[in-house]
Amino acid sequence: MKIDLHAHTTASDGILPPGELVKLAISKGVKVLAISDHDTVDGIPQAIPHAAGEDIEIIAATELSIEYKPGTFHLVGLFIDWQNAGLKNKLSWLAERRSTRAERMVEDLAAHGVNISINEVLKEAGKGVIGKPHVARVLIRRGFAKDMGSVFKNFLEEGLPGYIPKDKINFEEAISLIKGAGGIGILAHPASLGIKDKDAFLSFLSELCAKGLAGLEAYSDMHTPEMTDFYIQAAQKLNLLVSGGSDYHGDKGEEIGCYDKVNPIPASLYGPIKEYMAINAKKTV
Repeated sequence: MKIDLHAHTTASDGILPPGELVKLAISKGVKVLAISDHDTVDGIPQAIPHAAGEDIEIIAATELSIEYKPGTFHLVGLFIDWQNAGLKNKLSWLAERRSTRAERMVEDLAAHGVNISINEVLKEAGKGVIGKPHVARVLIRRGFAKDMGSVFKNFLEEGLPGYIPKDKINFEEAISLIKGAGGIGILAHPASLGIKDKDAFLSFLSELCAKGLAGLEAYSDMHTPEMTDFYIQAAQKLNLLVSGGSDYHGDKGEEIGCYDKVNPIPASLYGPIKEYMAINAKKTV
């Protein structure tokens, strides 16, 4: 049995439509799949029909970007009611801000002699919420970079052409939205926080616990085995759930159901998460 509690579709910046992602997961033996697109829930109703009659459970989720200056802070909301009005209203606002951000990114690239059109970016995104990967794919197609890695070495990051900060929400608001929609908040790929000192990380994690964090994603492609072990120990120390995901987008060599392209995300993680949900009377799909 395989599980994957963090994956993306074309509803945000993944390359596979929701139905195709579900089919891929089934073909790879994944039994539990969280559709966790950035700042949107639009992929969930598209994914659910493709799981009907199949041996796979779809978890409604979303991944929110949190205000945090030192590094990257993403929060995955698992088991959300994707039709919750409060959550959907905020996600609609974020989607609108993403669209205007993409226009500013294209303008900044042009100011540095890198000319692509906003129409190309919009076409790349399709009906999905626009993100940096859509701009990156256009840059690759137009010959300004050879792959995603080289894009982000030369463009779109802070201090480089095309960088425009993304509108984010604070942690307290994000947790409130997730809980209001019946879900739980999971700290995604904690290595991206950039907190290298273990004591400082534990202190920060403790603060998040006090504000309602339910778990952290110890199993991630961003983590070395040593980091994974540390995050598991940190979760145990603070009585947090341990989660894991491929962070599947489809163009970075990820393997659905695996956390490092080879090793499956431990299915044993799902039992405690389900027990937690049952005790707290949360909603699933």
